Amino acid sequence: MFFQDLVNSSRKLELDFEQASTDATDAARQVRAAVSEFLEGYVAFNKISPELALASYTATIRRYANDIRAFTQTGKYPLQIDPETPMLSRLDYDLFLILTILVTRHRCTIMEELIHFHATGNALVIGVGSGVELGFIAALAGSAAYDLYINPYARAAFPAWEFNEELYRPASGKVYSIVYAIELLEHLDDPFAFLKDCRDSVPSGGKVVVTTATNVPQFDHRYNFTSDDDFEQSVADLGLAVDYKRVIPHDYARTQIGAKNVFYVLSRNDG
Repeated sequence: MFFQDLVNSSRKLELDFEQASTDATDAARQVRAAVSEFLEGYVAFNKISPELALASYTATIRRYANDIRAFTQTGKYPLQIDPETPMLSRLDYDLFLILTILVTRHRCTIMEELIHFHATGNALVIGVGSGVELGFIAALAGSAAYDLYINPYARAAFPAWEFNEELYRPASGKVYSIVYAIELLEHLDDPFAFLKDCRDSVPSGGKVVVTTATNVPQFDHRYNFTSDDDFEQSVADLGLAVDYKRVIPHDYARTQIGAKNVFYVLSRNDG
């Protein structure tokens, strides 16, 4: 297996995987097995060798460690320090996001939560990337997925989905039973304008599933959700009620910056 080859080749990856998977629940083991299988298909489709994948992951983790150090010193995200902060290539970014589900607890937990909130009708997913999250969302054929970049493997792996490589804009009269925007809001300058679009894309009682990120100084993050209370008041002002909330702390060795995600299920409340 591709992932096992990576673990066997990197002591750092091996230690991260051991730490993340110790005392794992059955659900976490199922998530990691599914992601490992997805990774196998992704690298074969995109012709990525174990050596290339390991070099990519190592460089990205080193970069993030430097960004955390800068955050502890300045309280600022990379784009606040340098608006010209270079971005990762999409393949590097995809590999990072896939592998961190396998070797961190918090990203695996987000996937576990997705399993709990399956679509009951047609779904809309905004922010697709590699497509790995689609495997945890049970949606009807013809459900829609949007992103500015979608790896071609996502189309091959999930042929029943309708893929749109463009910025999402709500269409008049078009609604979905549930909208997912996972690990997306922190990438936006105005996440609440986006959440209004999500609200407008579901009927009364429809669901909007999102995550927020606090103190996660990733190279492309633009918005830091420093207060859950402020976020919840802002979505209430938009007519979205909090149906479910789970705080998911990040577990970084020797680093305490209060990093966390919060997984929310919101419902449109027109009352």
